[in-house]
Amino acid sequence: MPFPTKKRVKLSNENEEMEASAAQPKKVVRKKVVKQVVSEANEENTNNIETVQEKCELAKDIEDNNNNEVKELKRPHDILYISKLSVLTFEELLEFAESYGIKKDTGNNIRRQELMHAILKAQIALEGKIVAEGTLETLQDGFGFLRSKNSNYLVGPDDIYISPAQIRLFGLRTGDLITGEVRPPKDNAGEKFFALLRIESVNGEEPNNLYKRPHFDKLTPIFPNERINLEFAPNKISTRIINLVSPIGKGQRGLIVAPPKAGKTMMLQEIANAICKNYPDIKLFILLIDERPEEVTDMRRQVPEAEVIASTFDETPDKHCQVSEMVLEKAKRLVENKHDVVIILDSITRLSRAYNLVVPASGKVLTGGVDSNALHKPKRFFGAARNIEEGGSLTIIASALVDTGSKMDDYIYEEFKGTGNMELHLDRKLANRRLFPAIDIDSSSTRREDLLLTEEEKNKMWALRKYMQSQGIDEDQLIETVIDKMNSTKDNAEFLKLLNS
Repeated sequence: MPFPTKKRVKLSNENEEMEASAAQPKKVVRKKVVKQVVSEANEENTNNIETVQEKCELAKDIEDNNNNEVKELKRPHDILYISKLSVLTFEELLEFAESYGIKKDTGNNIRRQELMHAILKAQIALEGKIVAEGTLETLQDGFGFLRSKNSNYLVGPDDIYISPAQIRLFGLRTGDLITGEVRPPKDNAGEKFFALLRIESVNGEEPNNLYKRPHFDKLTPIFPNERINLEFAPNKISTRIINLVSPIGKGQRGLIVAPPKAGKTMMLQEIANAICKNYPDIKLFILLIDERPEEVTDMRRQVPEAEVIASTFDETPDKHCQVSEMVLEKAKRLVENKHDVVIILDSITRLSRAYNLVVPASGKVLTGGVDSNALHKPKRFFGAARNIEEGGSLTIIASALVDTGSKMDDYIYEEFKGTGNMELHLDRKLANRRLFPAIDIDSSSTRREDLLLTEEEKNKMWALRKYMQSQGIDEDQLIETVIDKMNSTKDNAEFLKLLNS
């Protein structure tokens, strides 16, 4: 039996219009525009407009165009990189902030850091994306921060917070170069730092592939078997001599023993420029510890392709140690990914002095006031240099200061004397005679140099050393002769042919 049907009452045209309007989504902005259009239509002559609906559609199109213009004006960048902001000058930062609607006059009473935070918050308010890049430093509590190379990996206000959950999830380690999207701090939660929202890449690779990488200490070290060719210009005599007298290989642990004013800094710059020119794929770090600020500036200008990290003499010893450890950990992470890395350290003597002031006193004081535990971490830094059988290498070329009048410096050199597999000695007497490079050829050498030199180079250099010993040639006369011969030749191959005569 069919259900009884109720008679439907036909709604009036007025009720139908009410139901149709109620079924549509409510848009406050459009209602205001419609009301404004209706009022204008009542005031004006309605004969000029066929229907009110046409004018509503026209007004809506105008409103959409205005909204698009506002969005383009207030959000000039869909993706904002914090690293690009940090390198801008204050005047450039003010002009950049003006594009986000931040008045330029406010820059007179605002600090640089506050202005950067205002730009970042404006980017988030406009539904933009902020991307940060930095080197991870994990702390004892489990969380970590992304340190910027612009602040020499020291603690700074631009550091990005990383939660312990993210570190455990991806197996992140200190020294990882991380790129990812960040969010602003939550004021109601008492946060002070920007936080990493999601990780896009780690050391230039996908974060999901990190579980495959090995630990640095588990890799197999072998002797350097591939030479780093330092010959790059005919007039750069120092690197040409090093190429023959004490060659440097990938994974070398080299020590440049230098008295004061012997041309050590210039030689390090030439070595760095040779590596940058001949091996652009090698990642080069220049670590300056306890140096003068003007030398840091000069090093950055002379070797612009390298990453120069410095902790000047006016910094505290604990900052010297923190900077060196961050650079070492960053280099290890690159080697784990089978990259070739070179660290030029100036100097390991001052780094050891800094650790001597930082480590807790053991009660055992050695020669020159060195604590018995002070040299453990500097030796671990220097000992990290190795050629990896599985791929990749870490080369460390460190300078050691001698003849400074300090017993501590002499003791530090004696402790590191047998740890390296390459030594290059500079002579103060040659430097006083203005003979540069002031290299002591007789004292300089490389262990297992037969793995790095060609057969011709090896035989010629052995013959040269043997001739020097048998004839009793003075060191000053020998280096002066070598410099003159090299100045008359364009490369080492031509120089070796000249030795036959």
